[in-house]
Amino acid sequence: MQRRTVLAVLIIALCATLALGTYIRDVATEVLRPGEHEEPGLVSVCVKLTNLGEVPALVPRVDVKIEPSGYHDWAEQITIGVGSSQSVTLNPWVCRAHSEETCTAYITYPADTNHANDTDVVVVNRGVDVATEVLSPRTSEVPGSVPVRVRLTNVGDVPTLVSVVYVFIRPGNYQDYWENIAIAVGESTDVLLDTWDYTGGSETCTAYMTCFADTNDKNDIDVVIVSAAGISGSVEMEPYAGTSLTLLPSTLVGSVLHAEYSLAQAGPVNVTLFDVSGRAAIRRDFIGARGGEMSLDLRGLRAGIYLVRLDDGRAAATRKLMLQR
Repeated sequence: MQRRTVLAVLIIALCATLALGTYIRDVATEVLRPGEHEEPGLVSVCVKLTNLGEVPALVPRVDVKIEPSGYHDWAEQITIGVGSSQSVTLNPWVCRAHSEETCTAYITYPADTNHANDTDVVVVNRGVDVATEVLSPRTSEVPGSVPVRVRLTNVGDVPTLVSVVYVFIRPGNYQDYWENIAIAVGESTDVLLDTWDYTGGSETCTAYMTCFADTNDKNDIDVVIVSAAGISGSVEMEPYAGTSLTLLPSTLVGSVLHAEYSLAQAGPVNVTLFDVSGRAAIRRDFIGARGGEMSLDLRGLRAGIYLVRLDDGRAAATRKLMLQR
């Protein structure tokens, strides 16, 4: 009799286990933050777990990893009712400028019957792109007060906040800036800065913006070479006439920059390398032939965008250099 009772209990327990096993157990994972586009700084990390199954779920653990930054955090023992969602907030993540990170969230739930939605992946910092264009001064200006206007265009796919836009005009001493410019997707914003007192001669106007989330730095800077061409009663001159400068290559990974140049006539010439703040980082003076080659040792410079200016006192040519390390 006792054996029959024990056997009956075992059969009932087995039937209950089998019956329990027929229920669908399915928890879906979704990354709420970080999103695809984040500004640098502290970013909250939040994951939503949704119970799509037929019984309440107890998820033993959810993990979040963000690479290559090395972020890893987790939470344990998350209870979720049938048809309900539970948001799990983890430690914040430090988002850095000009970085592309992969955020992966996944659960550990051995009873789950559908593993296709256990993991969610978000690639952070894509699609932020602002282009810079100098509208004024132009290549030809009359000496006097000249308006300084820069156009910022959001060519990315998210609204963007430009931290600051700078304008430098050299060899004069003009510099000005504007901060916190919001630009909607596909829209342009014209920034009017202080006027510039142009005295004539050849000047280089450089405008560049700082947007920490920007993923394309090739259009962050614009350069206009200004001359007094077009003044009534004077002979119009082309500032590049007989003068050219070609960087080999314009994007440099190594430490020695090679360039080809041509001059209207042989004589003294200087080549100056400016950083984006308008500061002369390197200068070389030499006697140039009508055409030739030259090189600059850049081992002491940091990675970034520079302007290379060739000037023989009569005409000048400027080219943009991107230095990588």
